[in-house]
Amino acid sequence: MEEKKHLLDYLEQILVIFGVSLLIVSVICVVVGDHAKGYSSMFEFGSEGIPVRVVFQYLLSSACITALRFLFFSDVLIKKMSMVKRTGSMVVSVIILIAVFAYYFQWFPVDDPKCWVAFFVSFSVNFAVSVAVSAWREYTENKKLASGLQNLKKQQ
Repeated sequence: MEEKKHLLDYLEQILVIFGVSLLIVSVICVVVGDHAKGYSSMFEFGSEGIPVRVVFQYLLSSACITALRFLFFSDVLIKKMSMVKRTGSMVVSVIILIAVFAYYFQWFPVDDPKCWVAFFVSFSVNFAVSVAVSAWREYTENKKLASGLQNLKKQQ
C-alpha cells in the first residue's frame, strides 16, 4: 500500500534534487569553470561561483522534475503504464525539460555537439547513481520489512 504524499514530501523531493544538482554544478564549476567562462551562463563567474539567477533556475527545474515524477509515478493520472514505460517516459521528459531550460536560460550552446555529449554523459551518470541509490533503498526497506515479518511470525 502506498502512503499518501503531503506537500512537505514534495518540497523534500524538490530540495533534494536541487541540492544534488547544485553540488554537481559546483564541482563542475570548480573543475572547468574558468575554461567555460563566457561559454555558458552557468559559468559566468568561472570557478568563482554560480550566478544567483542560475541557482533559481535550478530550483525551478527541480520543481518541474518533481512535478514530472508525480505525473509518472503516481496513479493519479497514469494508471495502466508499466514501471519501465513510466521510467522511460520520465527520462525522456526530463531530457526535454533540460533542453528547454538550456535553450531558454542559455545554460550551454544548444548547437554545440560537445555540450550535448557532456550533458548526456552527466545525465547518464546521475541517472545511474539515482537508480543505484533507489535500488539500495528499496533493498534495505524490504530487508527491514522481511525481518519485521519474521519477528511477528515468531511472536505468534
